[in-house]
Amino acid sequence: MKRTLFVVLTAGFICLGHGSLYGADTLEKAIEKQAGYIIKNSPENTAAAILNIKSDSKVLSDYIMERLPDYVVDNKKNITFVDRSKLDLIQQEINFQYSGEVSDETMVSIGKKTGAGVIGTGTIIETGRVYTFSMKLLDVESARILGSNSVQITHDETMAGFMSGSGVAELAQEEARQKKQEREAAVSTIKDVMGIFSTGFYVGYLGALNIPIGFSLGSINEGIGLFIETGFGPPAFDGYEHQSSLSYDGNIVQNPPWGFTYTNENKEASFIWDLTAGLNINIIKTLLWLNLGGGFEYKQTYKLFTETSASGSNKIWIKNDSDDFKFAVSAGLYIKLLYFYIQGKYKYIAGEEFDTANYGLNNLSLGAGYVLKLNHSSLFAW
Repeated sequence: MKRTLFVVLTAGFICLGHGSLYGADTLEKAIEKQAGYIIKNSPENTAAAILNIKSDSKVLSDYIMERLPDYVVDNKKNITFVDRSKLDLIQQEINFQYSGEVSDETMVSIGKKTGAGVIGTGTIIETGRVYTFSMKLLDVESARILGSNSVQITHDETMAGFMSGSGVAELAQEEARQKKQEREAAVSTIKDVMGIFSTGFYVGYLGALNIPIGFSLGSINEGIGLFIETGFGPPAFDGYEHQSSLSYDGNIVQNPPWGFTYTNENKEASFIWDLTAGLNINIIKTLLWLNLGGGFEYKQTYKLFTETSASGSNKIWIKNDSDDFKFAVSAGLYIKLLYFYIQGKYKYIAGEEFDTANYGLNNLSLGAGYVLKLNHSSLFAW
């Protein structure tokens, strides 16, 4: 009985003494866990910057900083990493050392210079038969520590290679860097060739049955863009003469010449001009925007009359003596396909009855055009 108890207690002490060893992770798993910690504890839509990973091996520190962003790709909170080139510029500006200690004040200062919302620092310390990989996160705006997290890395051949600065470790670091460059190059190629970008200006044609001549100009981005649209609908006079010196009020010609009579033929023609401006609200990134706007429609109406005099009769178009301005609102969809787009919108004219003769299609506009990508130095650069 005593021997059994001794064996159990000995095994327990061994387990306690080496529990961290059996619970330790590989280097890649530890990096993945810390990346998950960054995502979990950072606000949504935030840029994070990892200033340093302090360890006894520069190769290991550089490798971890290269690999951390790989595990934050396509996260639901849209956490991104500040490009290392920006940090390198700051390093030169303030003589910052990646391998040294970093004060909270320095972290806030660097975060503001790089546009990061969250700053992270890390350390790797050998503790017994494992390495402890700790990270601390700081909110740049409030200078508040968001938290810290530690994971343990097993002392295996991979870590031994990194800590010794062997050629194997340097090769692993170079392979990680090459994979990152290949991935970035592939994404850039897809964007350039396929036109998959979410920021730009567009210009194109927009027309309806009664306003066939139209133009559309606007901007798009991942949030809200602006647009302005205008169109013209010239009257169809059907070859009859247009009499500009006469006008009518309702159905009656005003001040007809002496000896002339005018009979309404109950046929109309109109000149229409509309102007609409509003917002393009992104719904599906790089693909679909909701188009909402308001403006006015100007309409000048002509009626066909038979003009009769002692010398005979002929048909002429006579203009209404009043101009018609009405408020208009519109809603539609804007879809981008490669470097081109198509759009459709429906316009409501205040006080105007539904056009049953054309099933309301007069107020439905369809358009298409070209999208011009903005460069990286522009205001809306992505």
